[in-house]
Amino acid sequence: MRIVILVVCLVLLGPVFAQDAAPSPAATWFAPPGTYALDSEAVIVTMTVRRFLMSPIRAQFSTVTGGMEVSEAAPGTGALIVEITAADIAANGPFVERMLLGGDFLNAEAHPTIAFAANDFAVSDAPTDLLGELDMAGITHAANFETRLAGYTMDLETGALRLRFVAEGDLARGDWGMSAFRGIVGDQVHIRIEADFVQVVD
Repeated sequence: MRIVILVVCLVLLGPVFAQDAAPSPAATWFAPPGTYALDSEAVIVTMTVRRFLMSPIRAQFSTVTGGMEVSEAAPGTGALIVEITAADIAANGPFVERMLLGGDFLNAEAHPTIAFAANDFAVSDAPTDLLGELDMAGITHAANFETRLAGYTMDLETGALRLRFVAEGDLARGDWGMSAFRGIVGDQVHIRIEADFVQVVD
């Protein structure tokens, strides 16, 4: 009889004990104030565009520079600028690369740099909107990405923080004057960015 009573108590009280033992949600972590430089050796910028009855166009940019400032006055709030060399692109073969670099798309000869700048965004491990101005193919237009701090490490020798960010978003290429081949190439362009920013230590 005692065994039966003990089993009943465990069944009834088990969920209570489990609830008390459950870990609380992790607190949001904000990057410390300071200046951070983009590590050009640890950044990947890719774009994907769908094509009618064909495999998607996938392209990756090789030369990316930039920096970020995390405010002391407004902790956890950042401003950044990123610049991409348009001509340093690898896509689905030479024909597609020439098409992307030509006048119907990036127009890389006349506009060799793609630049993105954003202010007042939360530099934290919680997903947040990264709203800024994207200058591409000679046109500046608003662009929005969802970004989050995916991880961080500290250099034991210098004390510098290394922040790992992931950002993704969809752009309408027509907003930057790229309207060619609409019947074959989709208007929506998916952008994914993975980048390390390293704290500048005096």
